[in-house]
Amino acid sequence: MQLTSSLDYFELENGLEFLPVDIQHSWRAMLNKVEPTQLGVWRLVDIWRTRPRSGQENRLIVRTIDENGGPVANVPIAFSYSTADQYPLTENFLWRPPSRQAFVVETGGDGQEEQIQNKPVKQNEPGGITVYCLTPEFSSDYVTGLGALADHTGLFLTFQLRRPGVLPYVSQIKALTARLQTFEQDLSDLDSKLERYLSGEI
Repeated sequence: MQLTSSLDYFELENGLEFLPVDIQHSWRAMLNKVEPTQLGVWRLVDIWRTRPRSGQENRLIVRTIDENGGPVANVPIAFSYSTADQYPLTENFLWRPPSRQAFVVETGGDGQEEQIQNKPVKQNEPGGITVYCLTPEFSSDYVTGLGALADHTGLFLTFQLRRPGVLPYVSQIKALTARLQTFEQDLSDLDSKLERYLSGEI
């Protein structure tokens, strides 16, 4: 599934509920949903294949966006695998990440980070990489079984931040427009009743 706008993403109330069937089949990958902390959660809202010989081959690319679809920089991304170094879990973490072993790197100014995969996923076996956002205040959905395929196909994942009470600008404008339409209809009904009153109909 490749969506086209931040509003489309936000209309997925809890993000993706499961991975596309072709990705489940080719990677033996699995999406794991988590409970939000009181401050919010990173939801997986999109995942799609990269193309071989596209400059994105053999890569797991992660993009982080806010509620409006804008890039979020300096988000630690965990690429977890069995031989990765352990990372410290500080006391300010409000949730328990799925692993304590990961290569952790922050997203850049464009909200993206990537990891090149040197060993392809074996056919009919899950890949060895688990990916999630590693922020102490916001929990994160995580995807297991990732890697690059033998034909060098990788994956592009988008995580969107969801915070209580924060709506994208487009949704706010949409809500205000609906309220304005209701007000205009009420005003029209009132005007109609006034005309009928003045004409003696009521």
